[in-house]
Amino acid sequence: MRYVSTRNSAIQVDFEKVVLSGIAEDGGLFVPFELPLFEPQDMANWSILPYDELAFRVMSPFVGGAIPEVDLKRMLKEASRRFSHRSVAPLHQVDRNEWVLELFHGPTRSSKDFAAQLQAQLVQYFLHKRQRRAVVLGATNGDTGLAAIEAFKHCNDTVVVVFYPASGVPQNQLQHLQAVAHPNVHTFAVNGSFDECQTIVNRLFRQWPCTQHEAISFNSSNWVSVLAQLVFYFHAVLQLGGAQRLIGFSVPAASFAEVYAGYIAQKMGLPITQMIVATNQNDALHQLFLKNHYSRLRTNKTVSPAMDLSIFSNLERFLWELYGHDDQAVSALMAAFESSGEMTIANECWLQARMIIDSYAVSDDETLEEMTSLYRDTGYVIDPHTATGVLAARLYRRSLVAPMVTLGEISPAKSAVLLGELGIGTPAPHSPLAEPGPAQHYRIQPDDLDTIHQLLGAL
Repeated sequence: MRYVSTRNSAIQVDFEKVVLSGIAEDGGLFVPFELPLFEPQDMANWSILPYDELAFRVMSPFVGGAIPEVDLKRMLKEASRRFSHRSVAPLHQVDRNEWVLELFHGPTRSSKDFAAQLQAQLVQYFLHKRQRRAVVLGATNGDTGLAAIEAFKHCNDTVVVVFYPASGVPQNQLQHLQAVAHPNVHTFAVNGSFDECQTIVNRLFRQWPCTQHEAISFNSSNWVSVLAQLVFYFHAVLQLGGAQRLIGFSVPAASFAEVYAGYIAQKMGLPITQMIVATNQNDALHQLFLKNHYSRLRTNKTVSPAMDLSIFSNLERFLWELYGHDDQAVSALMAAFESSGEMTIANECWLQARMIIDSYAVSDDETLEEMTSLYRDTGYVIDPHTATGVLAARLYRRSLVAPMVTLGEISPAKSAVLLGELGIGTPAPHSPLAEPGPAQHYRIQPDDLDTIHQLLGAL
């Protein structure tokens, strides 16, 4: 399997390089040169497989010959070992032909565990092969960073560096981040927004100061994150119809990786007829699909904080698909966006996206009402992020016949305080996992790259 940059198809790398990377050298993202296509009759036979064996069927074409089959199967099995539910990602019915895919049974109780646990296995494998060390870094507003820390903190060949907004992380996740005191983990509280944290990370990958270490992203700019999320869709589709039944998905927009993964899963053969992008009042994606206008916005705090962002890196991969793998068009679009903070895509490409994708911006009041009413009517507890998806699914589904599945990305236990205020009972959140060793916490300004370079250079 060959991978190319979204901004220059002449840059071609193998799966190993993709795993041990952040972004391509030209600032683009790595994408597979071509997608595998699965036949419905073949996929129907996968419905009885355990999650790790299904993951092998989906992922192995993307890995190619980079990893022997026996090693890949072992790593996939290990990556799912710490999930607390037997099916790894169970489906829960919330209404007539409406479901929640529970993706929060991993060690940190968020969907980010799927990518982090898989990435840790793959990174260790390739670093051992190269006899190299790596810095695994990225931006987080809570869950992504915690999942990366939990997956990588005991890996001997890696150091984890996490950038997070000093005042933009929910209190529960902030306590977890601040409880980490491990010599292999360094956290940077940035006096800025999550989008500014992402900007820092992107600049670091373009001007990497630590040549003795590989630089690897734990964010979804790394292809492994998309690869892990592809399996979500195959798992749900097979459980609800064995790849023979049309199906729709509603995706809370805490990342665009899940949307992109669903979009290419449909190209790979899944009978997905609709995807709904659910946002909160930070509605940059909703404006893109509603009006064909995407812009870098000042984010507002909401009751669904993981969705309080306006820059989505995987939108670039999505554009690469929409523009028929035209790297020059994507490069021009991204250069214009990085300069102006705004983007409008070609009308025919926008209409192509709208054939399958709808969107809806959910207010805080609507979110709280959905959480309350679903609990009152069914006894089922959901967090505010899932609530945006469930409401958008109910309001904007195109078919009552096709099952509609909302991705439940975060455990309701992480919103215990809010749920208590609504009179909804939930298990107490798990305690922060403090580690022995010296704390490695720093506070920085978003434009202070010199200090960051100095600190990273000392690792």
